[in-house]
Amino acid sequence: MLFKCANPACSELFRYLHQGKIFRLDPSPTVQAAAAALGSLLTERFWLCDLCSKEMTVVWGGARAKIVPLPKKVEKSVIPPPRVPSKGPQRSAVYGGWQRAASAGREDY
Repeated sequence: MLFKCANPACSELFRYLHQGKIFRLDPSPTVQAAAAALGSLLTERFWLCDLCSKEMTVVWGGARAKIVPLPKKVEKSVIPPPRVPSKGPQRSAVYGGWQRAASAGREDY
């Protein structure tokens, strides 16, 4: 039964399924063989609270589970969208003619 965060340094109690993260780990082949010899199947479940699950995960480390830090996320640099060069005047779908630059200030078309 899960009752506490798997992180030994954390004392958060397991209360709700929607909080934190539950890990289901199948043991290593060596541990599975030893358990099969005893006539039992092993599946371990661990729970990390919300705070701990954002910083660490649970993995098999030989004969028992270990809590290890998550790898650091590499932040992608913000790349501005490519600039498309101007193609000059464009045909207006509304007037059927060429649009003039607004800075020209004339409306004689």
